Amino acid sequence: MITHVVLFRFLDGVTRDKPAVQAMHSALQKLPGLIDEIRDWQCGFNTTPDEQAWDYILVASFQSRAALYSYFEHPSHGEVMELVNEVAEIRFGDLE
Repeated sequence: MITHVVLFRFLDGVTRDKPAVQAMHSALQKLPGLIDEIRDWQCGFNTTPDEQAWDYILVASFQSRAALYSYFEHPSHGEVMELVNEVAEIRFGDLE
């Protein structure tokens, strides 16, 4: 099992109430219904008010590294990444 963790930091001037951020959030919530390789999926806005905390978090699980890579290559993932890149920078890591 692979756990995929993504942290999102909104770009300068971008807040969670912006329509583009809401579009990103909505699109991310829909991905489990579009990509079969996703086993578990949690995403949402950070609730800890701290300067060091990032703004949005995604934690997903995949059966294997091959399934994770298939997710990366899926067209729906690419479409969501276009929305993400408009509003945030990301960092991610994977646990096996």
